[in-house]
Parts: sequence; C-alpha cells; structure tokens
Amino acid sequence: MKFLEKLRNRSAEVDNYLCVGIDPDPDKFPNQFEKSPQGVLTFCKSLIDITSKKAAAYKFNLAFFELWGAKGFEVLSDLMNYVPEGIFTIGDAKKGDIGNSSKFYARAMYENFHFDSVTINPYLGSESIKPFIKDRTKGVFVLCVTSNPSGRELQDHGEPKLYQKTAQVCQQLYQKSKNVGLVMGATKPEQLIEIRRNFPEMPFLIPGIGSQGGTIEAAVQVCNKIEAGLINVSRGISFPEGRYPENIKNAVDKYADLFSK
Repeated sequence: MKFLEKLRNRSAEVDNYLCVGIDPDPDKFPNQFEKSPQGVLTFCKSLIDITSKKAAAYKFNLAFFELWGAKGFEVLSDLMNYVPEGIFTIGDAKKGDIGNSSKFYARAMYENFHFDSVTINPYLGSESIKPFIKDRTKGVFVLCVTSNPSGRELQDHGEPKLYQKTAQVCQQLYQKSKNVGLVMGATKPEQLIEIRRNFPEMPFLIPGIGSQGGTIEAAVQVCNKIEAGLINVSRGISFPEGRYPENIKNAVDKYADLFSK
C-alpha cells in the first residue's frame, strides 16, 4: 500500500485526522508508572490501548527514547510491534543529512523500526530527502512552517521566504513520487492556509494544537481540502489534567471529534 493510500485509508476508517503524539516524559507520568525504560514501555502501551480506536496515526518523538540509550531503542521497537495493524506511524526524528548518511538513516527508520514515515529537516536540500522517498510505501513530512515562535528567525527569511522555497522544492519531489508532505504549524494559520492554497496536493502534518494554542479550524480546513493530513496532539492527550486513565480517554474523544472529517 502506498504512503498516501495508507494515510487516507486509516483516516477514513476512524473519520478524523487525529495524530496522537507519543512523547513519554517520565516527569509527567502518573504515579503508578516508573520513571524508567520499563515505565516508558508500560505507560506507552497503556496510552495506545486507550487511544487506538480513535487515532489515525501515532507520532513517536525519538528524543524521549534516546534518553534511555540502547534500552530506549528496545522500548521503541517493542512499541512499534504493539501498534495495531493499519494505524499510520511517524518517526519524529527530524532527520536530514548528505545523501549517503540519509540513506542509512532511512534504512534505520524503515527497516529497523518499520515507521511508515519520518519527519525531515530540509536544510541540506533535496539530496537529504530523496533516500527517504525511494520506497513509495513510505514517506516524509518535511519541516516547512514549524509551530515554535523562534522558527520564524529562519523560516521567514528572504524572498521568496525560506518556508515558501521549502514548499516549492517539496512540491517538485511530490510530483514524482507522491510521498512527500509538509510539517505546517497550526500556530501560524495564515501560512498554513497560504501553503495549502499554493500547493493543493501535499498532505500536511500539523502540530501546535492543545498546549501551544494552535487554530483548529484552519487545521481541519486544509486537511479537508485533499481528504488527507494529520493534526497532532501530544501533551494534550498523553498528560491532560484529571484522573488517569479517564483523563486520557476524555481527551482523545474530544480531539477525535474536533478533528472529524
């Protein structure tokens, strides 16, 4: 199944664009979970159990697993095997290097961890992206407009602006392989709508909803335009206020409804 096909199929199955970000910060764990690799495994399995019927995708942030060294990567591998079949997965690693290095990063993310997609930092240009899109059953989400405020220091520079040039380069790659998407922060709705208008085909991975205060209406709108895309919520689902596990169940129900197609 090709990249975009799997993304659309899962979104249609659950009737929403919800991506659950898995950022297992041990300092935020409920008291019953150890602050250890085993605690990370147990907490994340519980999170998957609670959310799997509503999630279109899971985005695993590798930083929270690298923290634990080799044991953290074992946990990540176990969790990838635990994700129910059919749910789209993203390795949020923000990779991007010269071509030969990217080739081996791609092999690690796809052959070892079996992610469906990877987030990419495009600063080294198209040669850093191409190894990740050679297999058309896999794909990438390239950083374009990020949700953090200081992203504008570089992304808004120049004419055309760097984020606009990034989208142009990615569109050229997408036209050949159909497995390139963009990371577009919901905290910057004007750019989100602009890039959808100018690049009407590429899927978006949209962070910034929840604790970062992004705009839900614009996020859903740009996904609806092509019946594809993912709107990510991490802390707002993994660590909401209230009593565990009811708080997580209530949060995923809320966001699945807000992000419905």
